[in-house]
Amino acid sequence: MMRGMGMEKNRFTVGEVSNITGISKDTLRFYDKIGLFQPAIKDPKNGYRYYSFDQFWYIDIITCFRKLGLSIDRIKKALSYKDNAHIVNTLQEQRQEAERMRDYYTGVLEDIDWYCEQNRRIANYRHVGDLHIEILPERRVIYGINTEDEQAYHIRLQKNSREEFLHANSIKRSYGYILHSEHLQENRFHVRGAYVSIGTGRYAYTPEEYIMTIPGGRYACFITNVCKDTADFTPLTQWLTETGQTTDFVIADEIGLQLFYYNQYNYPCEIKAYLGPASEK
Repeated sequence: MMRGMGMEKNRFTVGEVSNITGISKDTLRFYDKIGLFQPAIKDPKNGYRYYSFDQFWYIDIITCFRKLGLSIDRIKKALSYKDNAHIVNTLQEQRQEAERMRDYYTGVLEDIDWYCEQNRRIANYRHVGDLHIEILPERRVIYGINTEDEQAYHIRLQKNSREEFLHANSIKRSYGYILHSEHLQENRFHVRGAYVSIGTGRYAYTPEEYIMTIPGGRYACFITNVCKDTADFTPLTQWLTETGQTTDFVIADEIGLQLFYYNQYNYPCEIKAYLGPASEK
């Protein structure tokens, strides 16, 4: 059909090209404006411009390139080659970009699945758990302690960890708090600092002065719900009294990550009281 049309006619208005190709007139005018695909024929009598029959081939090329995600500038460059070998090179470059984007969106999917799992964890850990002893490994975290204003520890933490967050490829992280152990008997969730764990703990963008090493060893652990500045520490305080054990380092790891302000609500934390190196009994 196109060949027959080409033999009878070699001038096509923007409306006719749109009707034949399905490309909107606005898109054709845009391509004309930016110099990507312009009418080849100008009527010397009235100055009107028309597309030629041979130009329909370029519409097909441009449409293919756009479907493959090439930018306008790269399409312009590819069309200027008039050589299929260069076209193949351009597509190979685009393939590398597509692989990069594939890996990026694979990471996005994993992060979304991870966050949904965090929400399920929170829903499943609403009840206070029994105390048990765990041997935990050493870990490095970014911390924030503000001795001038204890309520601003989260601001300090955000400042200390900002570069690590900016360079992170994932949203995966976990938060925790350093507690004043002397206030456990009063069931006060008294925070003297906060920390965040990102990735493997190999922080390339955080000064060493902002890194804290949480010691590995024996910990008395249990789950409790925190509401504002209170929590039920009874499982721990009773166990310490009954066994004669002592602790001067108590942390609270949040169970799951929530991406909204929730300190006024109940949220679960795992309390971990350090009892000493793993070799001690």
